[in-house]
Amino acid sequence: MSAAKQTIADWLELLSWPEKQRLKGIKKMFREYTKALFKRVDARQLMQFKPPTLPQRIYTKTLNVDNVHYASFCQEVDWPANEHAHPLYLQMLSLPLQMQCLLDKQSPFPLLGLIHAANKVSVIDHCDLSEPFECRVRFHDVRPHNRGWEVDVMLEALQAGNLVYRAISSYLVKVKAVHVAPLGAKNDLHDDCELENRALIGEISASANTGRRYAKLSGDYNPIHLSAISAKVFGFKQPIAHGMWTLSRAVSAFVSQQDFRQSMSIKEVNCRFRKPVFLPCDIHIQQHCKTDNSVLIDVTDSNDSLVHLSASLVFNQA
Repeated sequence: MSAAKQTIADWLELLSWPEKQRLKGIKKMFREYTKALFKRVDARQLMQFKPPTLPQRIYTKTLNVDNVHYASFCQEVDWPANEHAHPLYLQMLSLPLQMQCLLDKQSPFPLLGLIHAANKVSVIDHCDLSEPFECRVRFHDVRPHNRGWEVDVMLEALQAGNLVYRAISSYLVKVKAVHVAPLGAKNDLHDDCELENRALIGEISASANTGRRYAKLSGDYNPIHLSAISAKVFGFKQPIAHGMWTLSRAVSAFVSQQDFRQSMSIKEVNCRFRKPVFLPCDIHIQQHCKTDNSVLIDVTDSNDSLVHLSASLVFNQA
């Protein structure tokens, strides 16, 4: 199919969504990204040697899980039947709250151009999806990076007053300034692991509409994920998969391979995103250095030559 025909097909699919859902999605997309486009930031803070000042505001919201929505998420990321929730679902559900935080008027960081660089999730206690979550989102930390600044946004979720979940998303803000950290030794999650012992645990054919499907679930209607024409506006030759979709599929693939997959709980997910997944494409999910309670995961291209993300998981088998 030609690029023009594919683009037309992409937007026809968008228009085929149920009217209420389509209008809600489109309104949300344009509202948030219009805010981002016209958001004024103090670029001087980014050019200084010292770290920019982080806003202190905490964004809060009580979230209730819709069982139909959760089931749709599990189907999209191929999560097996399990007595524990997918460890990345709550972070996805809180995305609108994270967007509010990133658009804080006191934030020196432009939303457009942020690169999702890493993710760390800790499931501190059992998350009961039948009970509400009190979610709190705030800026957490900022540090020099050899390409600019890396800033953390932290989500904490409580149930009955107890902290049950924490997720930290790290974003790269590219800027040329004297403050940047020198390019030091490469810090790799897999430094102590022999890559030749990787075992293939999943093969995925990511279709061209993957980004639009995940957008409907997550509310992340970033144009780089939706179609070729909207991605090209932001400098990408093709639409790219959401990083959290790719990571969610990788976690699901690992759990699906385990004998105790119905009772296994993922306690920690630590991920570094490396290269975008351009759509459509085929990807491989591989594991290595597995122990009784931890494993290392790579998502690669179909030739196993390009690493899209590297992650470490900590789990309980029962």
